[in-house]
Amino acid sequence: MPSEILDLMENALEKALNVDFIELRFHERRNFSVNVKNGQVERIINGSIRGVCARSLVNGCWGFASTTNLTAEGLASIIERSIKAAKASSKYKRRTVKLEERKTLKDEYVTPMRKDPLKIDVENLVNEALEVDKTVRNFSELIAMDTVSIGYVNDQLIYVSSDGARIKQRIVRCSGRCQVIAREGGKIAMGADNVGAQSGLEIFDETPLMNAGRTAAERAVRLVNARMPKSGYYPVVLENRIVGLLAHEAVGHTAEADLVFSKSYLSDKLGVKVASDLITLVDDGRYPRGYGTMMYDDEGTPTQRTVIIENGICKGFMHSRETAYEFGVEPTGNARAWTFEYDPLVRMRNTYIEPGDYSLEELIEDIDEGYYLVGGRSGQADSTGEFMFGVQEAIKIERGKLTEHCRGVTISGNAFEVLKNVDAIGKDFVMRRGMCGKEQVNYVGMGGAPLRTKVIIGGGGR
Repeated sequence: MPSEILDLMENALEKALNVDFIELRFHERRNFSVNVKNGQVERIINGSIRGVCARSLVNGCWGFASTTNLTAEGLASIIERSIKAAKASSKYKRRTVKLEERKTLKDEYVTPMRKDPLKIDVENLVNEALEVDKTVRNFSELIAMDTVSIGYVNDQLIYVSSDGARIKQRIVRCSGRCQVIAREGGKIAMGADNVGAQSGLEIFDETPLMNAGRTAAERAVRLVNARMPKSGYYPVVLENRIVGLLAHEAVGHTAEADLVFSKSYLSDKLGVKVASDLITLVDDGRYPRGYGTMMYDDEGTPTQRTVIIENGICKGFMHSRETAYEFGVEPTGNARAWTFEYDPLVRMRNTYIEPGDYSLEELIEDIDEGYYLVGGRSGQADSTGEFMFGVQEAIKIERGKLTEHCRGVTISGNAFEVLKNVDAIGKDFVMRRGMCGKEQVNYVGMGGAPLRTKVIIGGGGR
């Protein structure tokens, strides 16, 4: 099928006339997931979508159309509609869209893997989810509820453009998640953990979902009778997973060029010190096994390692071809779309803070009173870097030692102030899977190592 689709796309492209630029993008997504709740298979999804979109640039305006009709007539129709949309928009344009030059290549990429999920009986995944669920429920009589999910997403992408790009990619992502609720009397606590990577199913051999289930169960049971920490401004050590969340949500979005153009925090900070000398923050489109890794973005531009902050100095932003032209730089391969039904936006791929060389014990030993914050939850941040995140567990640090385990809290502050206060970074780096919801959702990687800084903790304990 991919070869036939490519032929259709190339033939359709040859017939597109009177445009400045045109691109066609085919996307087939096959996904499987099983969700087990309290010992029962709650839901199995085994589906697919497939279609093609056309994006035309005419008189400095974009036009977009998509279809599931994968015939010569179907492709001719969306090309015509996208051109008409661009011409209609040009009557009202406020600025002229121009595209930065990029390498136009003919290439193919397939996720490296040993266990192709399309070649393995999905019943194996159902059985694995049931086994993890059973272990979690038997962990303690305090377990009141659990949810276990496991599955994969297989994306087949083909991109052709009027400037000669011909790109085929197959991207496979496998992941699983466990969420556990413990209850005793009127008190409840939640623990959660996940695994996942751009990989075949071997990722579950290397990082078993069973381990994530045990981690979630242990945390829920441990915290069900724990108190909340006292609110305040504290020295803390942020676990590596929380560092990844901070890098993506609170800092990364301020470096996406469309938001920079709209006056995000970093809009006037190029070449300015915005963080501690210890901080180097990167968005990498080719990070090995990264959940947001792709060799080419959805404009056919080669991806790369893009340095946002280097030794505390703001060095650059993430770009599409359009924003790269506006800023007078090379495109970085950050234009991404959720499916063929969407046009590309400037999006992160794998965003992380580079590790240091401290052990966890060394990070903690100089804190007289503070917290080790573990297990990130969802949160929110704005274009100024202000954030508020949930944390599953806060472990009290007293005179350089871990002591009492406290229930989950919220942390807040300005990400750039938090990064300016970093005085040590650990070496226990982790890259985890994530989902980003900027206008349209997409898969991303979030990474980092534990670091020592100061944040506002909202707890309410005494």
